[in-house]
Amino acid sequence: MVMDSLRYWVEQYHVDGFRFDLGTILGREPGGFDQGSGFFDAIRQDPVLSRVKLISEPWDLGPGGYQVGNHPPGFAEWNDRYRDGVRRFWRGDSGMRSDLAARLTGSAELFDRRRRRPGPA
Repeated sequence: MVMDSLRYWVEQYHVDGFRFDLGTILGREPGGFDQGSGFFDAIRQDPVLSRVKLISEPWDLGPGGYQVGNHPPGFAEWNDRYRDGVRRFWRGDSGMRSDLAARLTGSAELFDRRRRRPGPA
């Protein structure tokens, strides 16, 4: 039903993407977070949904709920370290220049897995 609903919104209303709040729950399996969960696999294999923008909020309150940089290819993620680092820099906290540089250049230490580049998923 979820897949059918998402596909309907894309095809009928021309929605070009989806943001999933608390997106880590989408990958929760009995053994914990799994990039290859049924939901992620279903979306990535769907001929309609695999072509739209997919953005996940990569945290929730459950066990193992902080998964920044661990979502599968095709999913962009919010980067809370970017938000927090920029805020600390503009607030004038000391020693933030190198952190700001890392955030502005794509937070490679978090996201550069599987040759993932900054930018769209």
